[in-house]
Amino acid sequence: MTAPGLAPRPTADPVPDPCAEAKAARGAWDPFTVAGVALALVLFLLAGFVGYLAVVSDLQQARSQRVLHERISEDFHTDTGPLGGAIREGTPVALLEIPALDLRQVVVEGTTADLLRGGPGHLRNTALPGQRGNAVLMGKAWTYGEPFGDLHKLRRGQIIDVTTQQGRFAYQVRETRRVDEGDDDVIAPGGPNQLTLVTTDSWLEPDGRTVVVADLQGRPQIAEAGRPKTVRADEKGTGGESGAGIALLLWAQASVVAAALAAWALRRYDRRITLLLGTPVLIAVVWALYDTAARLLPATL
Repeated sequence: MTAPGLAPRPTADPVPDPCAEAKAARGAWDPFTVAGVALALVLFLLAGFVGYLAVVSDLQQARSQRVLHERISEDFHTDTGPLGGAIREGTPVALLEIPALDLRQVVVEGTTADLLRGGPGHLRNTALPGQRGNAVLMGKAWTYGEPFGDLHKLRRGQIIDVTTQQGRFAYQVRETRRVDEGDDDVIAPGGPNQLTLVTTDSWLEPDGRTVVVADLQGRPQIAEAGRPKTVRADEKGTGGESGAGIALLLWAQASVVAAALAAWALRRYDRRITLLLGTPVLIAVVWALYDTAARLLPATL
């Protein structure tokens, strides 16, 4: 009751709840909306993966090559480059140059899917370039800089130069051909003093290899003893990285959880704050998803 002579005290208006207003304005999602958003998200992820392979993977490979070039230049300068024996996987072993293709790449020891993302690799149980026997190099044809994407353009008589710690060696192309995926004769050690370049034959359905065979011009060098006699199945260039399937499944689950949490937060909290905090997390998860999916692709794709 108001005292005599005093004006009634005004009643304070309730403070509006911005979250409640936002939720009321957005309404509930029906099943068709949820299905449409899920489909759009899947299509967006697939398009993003294609963009990752077409653009981002090339940038990653170019950066790896810069680092490898610095390493092999230092090794050549200090006379510490490998000459044979047991060489640690990932070690730069040679500089490959193909003038006809305007190609210049550092070659590392090993041919797993992970190693070939940085550039061409040397099959471990074969001779090093310039040495006696078959020196086999593998590289990607469609992703990560596609260093071997134009191998099919090489013609008989063209020259391939390879520089190792033992010097610079010239190989003359003898033939360019396609072989079936299971035909491992082309990557076998021993035999003539030659260089064999190997990549996949197709990006849509890779079921074979494009192979370039070139003969060493001049006398071969002596190799250090202790080279591996065999290689693992994942070093033959036809499969992806072992164990990548489980990792992809885990990152796919993480992506679903992250997307669900982002959708829930956008409906419950202020969108600007949610986007500011959630976007870096989503980018990191999707990046890891793409990186893992790329490891499942054939090593020479």
